[in-house]
Amino acid sequence: MARWILGTFAAIVFAFVYLPIALVVITSFNQDMITTLPIKAFDTHWYSKLLADRKTLDALWTSLQVGVIATAVATALGLLSALAIVRHDFRGKNAFLLLTVMPMLAPGIIMGVSLLLFARFIGFQTGFVAMLLGHVLLALPYCTFILISSLARFDRSLEEAARGLGAGELAVILRVTIPGIMPGIIGAALFAFTISIGEFVVSFFLTSAGTTTLPIRIYSIVKVGITPEINAVSTLILAATVVLSVAALRLTWSKRK
Repeated sequence: MARWILGTFAAIVFAFVYLPIALVVITSFNQDMITTLPIKAFDTHWYSKLLADRKTLDALWTSLQVGVIATAVATALGLLSALAIVRHDFRGKNAFLLLTVMPMLAPGIIMGVSLLLFARFIGFQTGFVAMLLGHVLLALPYCTFILISSLARFDRSLEEAARGLGAGELAVILRVTIPGIMPGIIGAALFAFTISIGEFVVSFFLTSAGTTTLPIRIYSIVKVGITPEINAVSTLILAATVVLSVAALRLTWSKRK
C-alpha cells in the first residue's frame, strides 16, 4: 500500500514537472499558428522560420559569444581556486569557500540587482562585458566544486613521481595534474556553458540596447504572444541543455585515473 502511494505521488510530481516541457516540444511541430490540442498536422516550418529570423540569430550569436568566453574564464578560475583549496592550507580558507559558494546560493534577482548597482557605482557601463562578468560569477562556483571533486580523486603519487624525476611545480601541474583531471575540467566547462546559455535574470539586469542574449530575445517575443516559433527555440535550447548536461555528468562522474 505504501509503495503504491509513493509511486502515485512520484508520478504526479513528474507529470507536473515534465508534462509542460513535453507540450512545448510537441507544439513546436504544430502546423497552425494557434496551438490547439490535439494537433491536427505536424510540420517543421517553424524551425525554418526561426533560421530566417535575423534578430533571433543575432541574439543566439551573442549568447554563444558570452557563453564560450565565460566558460573559459570560469573554468580557469575554478581550476586555480580548486588547486588552492585542495592542495594548500591558508588563513581565511573557510571565508574563501563561503565567498566562492555565495553566487550559487543567492537568488538570481539579488545577484542581478547587486551587479547592476555595483556597475553603476563604479561607473561601469552595462552591456557585453558586464554581462560576461556576471555569467563568470554565476558559473565559477560550479566549476570550482566540480574540480575540487576531481582533484580529491586524483592519485597524487603520480605528481610525486614526476617531482622525483626532476619536474618543477608548474610542469607537474601542466603535464600531470591537468591531463589527469581533464574529464572533470571538460565537465566543469560544459556545466558553465549550460548555465550561461540559459541565464536570464542576471542578463536582464546587465543587458544594453546593443546586447541581447537569446533568453532575453525570447522574453521580448513572449510579451507579444506565444507562437510555435517560441516553442521551436525553447526546444532547441532544451535539447542542447540536455546533451551538455548528460555529457558533463558522465565526465564529472568518470572513474578514469
